[in-house]
Amino acid sequence: MKHGIHFFDCSVFMKAIQDFTAVIKEDPTNAQARLYRGRAYVKQRRYRNAIQDLAAAVHLDPSCWLAFYYRGCILRQTDPKRALQDFSVSVLINDTKENICSFLHRGIVYSEQCQWSLAICDFESVLALDSSVIFAYLNIGLILLLHLDQYYEAIQQFTNVIGIDPLHVRAYVCRAQAYHKNHDLRNAVKDINRVIHLYPDKSRLYIIRGQYLVELKKDELASLCIQQFAEMDEESFMSQPVQQALVQSFCQNHDKAIECLYGATASKPEPSTLIILGKIQMKANKTKDAVRSFKKAMNLLMSSEKILPKTFETAEIYYLTGLCYVEQKSLLRARDAFSMAIRLHSRYPDAFYQRGLCRMQLKKAKCIQDFNRALALCPSHFQAYMALATFYGSQGRYFQAILNCSEAIKIIPNSVQAYFYRGILKCQNKTFASAIEDLSEVIDLNATCILAYYNRAVCYHQINDFRKALKDYGIILLLELSEEIAFKVLINRGLLYMELGDYANACEDFKGATLLSPDDSQIFQALGICYYRIHEFEDAVRSFDQALKLDPVSVDAYIGRGNSYMESGDEAGCKKAQKDFLRAIHLNPKCVKARVCLAYNLQVLGKFQRAWNQFTVAICMDPKCLAAYDGRASVCLQMGETFAAFLDTNAALKLATTAPLLTNRGFINHLMGHLTCAMKDYQQAISVDSNYALAYFNAANIYFQNRQFSQAYCYYSKVLQLDPRNESAIMNRAVTNTLLNNTEEAKEDFEKAICLCPFSAAVYFNRANFYNGLKQYELAEKDISTALSIQPNNALMYKFRADIRGKLGFNKEAVEDYKQAINIQDQIYSM
Repeated sequence: MKHGIHFFDCSVFMKAIQDFTAVIKEDPTNAQARLYRGRAYVKQRRYRNAIQDLAAAVHLDPSCWLAFYYRGCILRQTDPKRALQDFSVSVLINDTKENICSFLHRGIVYSEQCQWSLAICDFESVLALDSSVIFAYLNIGLILLLHLDQYYEAIQQFTNVIGIDPLHVRAYVCRAQAYHKNHDLRNAVKDINRVIHLYPDKSRLYIIRGQYLVELKKDELASLCIQQFAEMDEESFMSQPVQQALVQSFCQNHDKAIECLYGATASKPEPSTLIILGKIQMKANKTKDAVRSFKKAMNLLMSSEKILPKTFETAEIYYLTGLCYVEQKSLLRARDAFSMAIRLHSRYPDAFYQRGLCRMQLKKAKCIQDFNRALALCPSHFQAYMALATFYGSQGRYFQAILNCSEAIKIIPNSVQAYFYRGILKCQNKTFASAIEDLSEVIDLNATCILAYYNRAVCYHQINDFRKALKDYGIILLLELSEEIAFKVLINRGLLYMELGDYANACEDFKGATLLSPDDSQIFQALGICYYRIHEFEDAVRSFDQALKLDPVSVDAYIGRGNSYMESGDEAGCKKAQKDFLRAIHLNPKCVKARVCLAYNLQVLGKFQRAWNQFTVAICMDPKCLAAYDGRASVCLQMGETFAAFLDTNAALKLATTAPLLTNRGFINHLMGHLTCAMKDYQQAISVDSNYALAYFNAANIYFQNRQFSQAYCYYSKVLQLDPRNESAIMNRAVTNTLLNNTEEAKEDFEKAICLCPFSAAVYFNRANFYNGLKQYELAEKDISTALSIQPNNALMYKFRADIRGKLGFNKEAVEDYKQAINIQDQIYSM
C-alpha cells in the first residue's frame, strides 16, 4: 500500500494502479486502496473504472468524503444531478476547509443549471472557509453581472478580486463591464485602460475602450482607439473592406463606411455585404438608399424561378426594409414588409412586434394579436410588453396596461421607461401614492429625469402633500429644461401657491411665466388675482389691463379689474369699477358674479335700492348663490329692513352652514333684541369654525351686556389669541378688566389699545374712566383732554372733564367745561 501511494504521489500511475490492484486482491474490503486506485484511473481518464472503484470505496466506507467528491467531479458533465448529490454528501461529512473544493464544484454545477442563488451560497461558503479564493469572488460577480443585473454588488466582488491580485486582468475587464451596465462610464474607461496597460497587444480591448468613449461623447478619443486597433493589424484591416466599414461606422464615420462598401459591392456584389451597407445607411439616416441596397440583396438571393428562399436572412431583409419605411412614415408599406418577413420566417418576434406597432399607429385592433404572438415566441420581449401597455393605456384600460408594465419590469428590473410609464398610468388611474413610488424609482435610476419630477409633483399635489410637490417643482427649475416644461412648472407651482394662500410666491411664478408666454391672457389674469390678494392694487389693475388687451371680451378680467378699482376707497375708483362690472354684464348678462360685484359697488356708493335689485336678479338667476343672499341681507340692514335681512340670511344658511353666516344671523337677532337666539347662533358658529374670531367677539359683547364679565373676559381673550391686533377686543377687554377689578391687566390692555389706535377718542375716554375709578384724577384729566383734542364737539366728554377738574380743585376750568358742554348740547337741540 505504501509502495502504491509513493508511485501515486510521484505521478507514476500505472505502477500505482498495479500496486493498489495487488492490495485489493489480498484484501477486497480495503476502502483506501479502492479510493487511490479510483483517483489513479481519473488521472489516466479511465472514468468508467474510476467510478467503479469510487463506488466500491463509498460502499466500504460511507464516511469517505473524498470518494464522494471525486465521483462528483467525474459525473459533473455527464450526470449533473448525481454529481450534486455526491458533492452534497461530501460537504455533509466534511464541511471544513479541507473539503473546500466540494463547495466550489457544487457551485459551478448550480451555475451551469442556472440556479443562481444556490450557486452564490456555495461560493460564499468557499469564501467563509478561505477568503483568498479568487475564483469564488469572480463567479459571484459574474452571476450578479450577467444574470441578476445587480451591477453595484458585482462591482464589489470584482474589487475584492483586484484587492487580492492587483494584476488580475479578467477582474478588471468584468468590473469595466459592470461599471458600463451601471452607467458609470468614467470608471469603466479607467478599468479598460488598466487592462490595456497590462496587455497592450490585445486589439479587442481598444474596440471596447472606443465603445465606452463614444458613449461618453468623446468622439476624437474613440476614433484614436479605432486607429490604434487598425494599426495593430494594418495589413489585415485594409484588405477587408467590410471590417474597415464596420470600424468606421463604429466611429460614427458613416459616409466613409458607405464609401468602403460601395467599392466592395461594385466589384463583387454579395447579399451579406449589401445588407451591411443597408444597415450602415440606416444609421446615417439614408433610408431611401438603404431600401435600394436591401432590394439589390433580395434580387441576388432570388432563385431562377423568381422565388425567395424561406430563410432568416431573407426575412431580415424585409424586416430592415420595414424599419426604413417606418422612418419614412410609410406605415402601410412598412406593415406589408413586416408581413412578408413573417411569411418567410414565421418565428420572428421582432417582425411581429414592429407590425403590431404599425397597426397600432394605423388604429387597428389586430395589433394586440401581433404583440401577443411576439411574446409567445419570445417571453422576454420587453418592448412588446411596453407596446401592449401603451395600447391599453390609450384605450383607458389602465389596469391591463399596468400589468404589462409590471411584466416588462420583471424582464428589465432597472428600466426607467417601464417604471416611468407605469407611474403615469397609475396617475391616470388616480392611484397617486402608488404612482409616486414608481416615479421615485425612476428618479433613483436617473436623477435628472425632468418628467419624473414633474409628474411626481403633480401626484403630490393631488394627495395634498404640498411641501414635497413644491420641492419637486423647485428641483425641475434647477435642471436644464425646455421653455415649454419651464412654463408648465411655473404655472403649476403658481397655482399650488395660490391654493396654499401664498400669493406673493404665486405672483413671482406667474411673472416668470409671462416672460415665457407674453401673449397668454390667462396668466396675466392669474397675476392680477395674486396682486389683488397681496393688496398691490395698482399692479393688479395693470395686470388685468394687459389681460384685456390680449382678450378684450374676458368677463373675469373685467370683474378682477373692477374689484381692484374698488379697493382704492375713493369715489373715482368706485365709478371705474362700476363701468367694468357693467361691461362684464354686457358681455355675459347671465354672469352672476358680475351682478353680485355690481351690487356691492352700488351699496358702497349708497345706492341701496339699486344694489338690492342687482342682488335680487342674481338670486333669480342662481337661487343657490350664497354671496347674493348675504349681500342682500347686508343691504336690507342698511335700509332698516331687519326682518328681511333675517330671512335672506336664513335662506343662505339653508344652502351652506358657515361660521360667517351664522354670525351674521346672530348679529341680526342681536339687533332685534333676541339675545338668546343670537347667543345660540354665535355658539353654533364657533362649533362650525373654532377659529372664527368675530363669533367670539359678538358672543363676548352679549356676555358683557348681560354683565357676565368673567365669560366676556374669556371670549375677548380668545378673540385676541386669534387676532392679536383687534383693537375693539382689546379695548372691550380693558373695560371688562376694569369692572372685574383686574387693575394691572386693564392697564396693559389700555396701553395696547392706544398703541393700535393712537387717534381713537373712545380709547382715551375709557382709560380716563378707568383712572377716575382709581382716583388717579391727574391721569384721568390728561386722557380726557387727549380725547377732546381728537373729538372736540362731544358734550359728554366736556361734562366728564368738568367733573374730574372739580375733584382736582380746578373750579374755574370745570365751570368753563360745563358751559362748553351746555353750548354743544344747545346747538344739537337747535338743529
